[in-house]
Amino acid sequence: MTSYPDERVFEAVGFLKQRLFVAPAVGIVMGSGLGGLVEEMEQTTRIRYADIPHFPVSSVKGHEGEVVVGRLCGRHLLALSGRVHYYEGHPMETVVFPITVMASLGVRTVIVTNAAGGINKKFSPGDIIIITDHMDLMREIPLKNLAGRRHSREIYDPKYRDQAACAAAEVGVTFKTGVYAALSGPSYETPAEIRALQIMGADMVGMSTVPEATEACRLGMKVLGVSFITNQAAGLSRNPLSHQEVIETSARHLPTVKKFIKQVIKTLDPGYKHHEHV
Repeated sequence: MTSYPDERVFEAVGFLKQRLFVAPAVGIVMGSGLGGLVEEMEQTTRIRYADIPHFPVSSVKGHEGEVVVGRLCGRHLLALSGRVHYYEGHPMETVVFPITVMASLGVRTVIVTNAAGGINKKFSPGDIIIITDHMDLMREIPLKNLAGRRHSREIYDPKYRDQAACAAAEVGVTFKTGVYAALSGPSYETPAEIRALQIMGADMVGMSTVPEATEACRLGMKVLGVSFITNQAAGLSRNPLSHQEVIETSARHLPTVKKFIKQVIKTLDPGYKHHEHV
């Protein structure tokens, strides 16, 4: 696997800089059905992925495909409304390309969100989960240039997890914590695979987030991961799994998710320094 030539990043960043009036320090990646949060932003500049040089465009319903920069809760924010997935046929370099561009634009803190299937039997559709760790079970190693480098810092920043927990309490939103397992997809997992994931210690499962979070960490960004449970995983419910269910559940619970994410953005401290040993 080869990395993108630097000029691709430079071209995308140069294109965006010509159209953006601010350089936000905080970014967010919107998961399936969660893009409605961008409608709460003010003083926005919206740029379609298709118009940005080398930017990947999603083919999945619920991923609008826009870079949106504006103000939310008094803070400048860069939002990726929609993402591309490995299962769409993109190499991992393409999947993480938007994260690389965000970092090059000066984003230092990223909130990565996703819609996930609940594996933990205590999780129900509508639950908000702060990600404590992940399992990378995709077929391709997303960041070979990180291989062999020992990194003591956790990918999902512990201080940010604490701040997110405080934000939830401040607005009366119930949350849980858990480990996210990422599989390549596009098909949903079998009941046998879900039982194996339970034994391994996974609490929820999805087809995204891990490549982006890993790349963000590699680039020195601080990461907060949030899963939104939209369905029970295969074998845990009598209902058949479908992407339409993901979209409908997201829509029903979007007001609560918005309230939580907005408070997180309002209270998150992007300025503190890591104490790490590499």
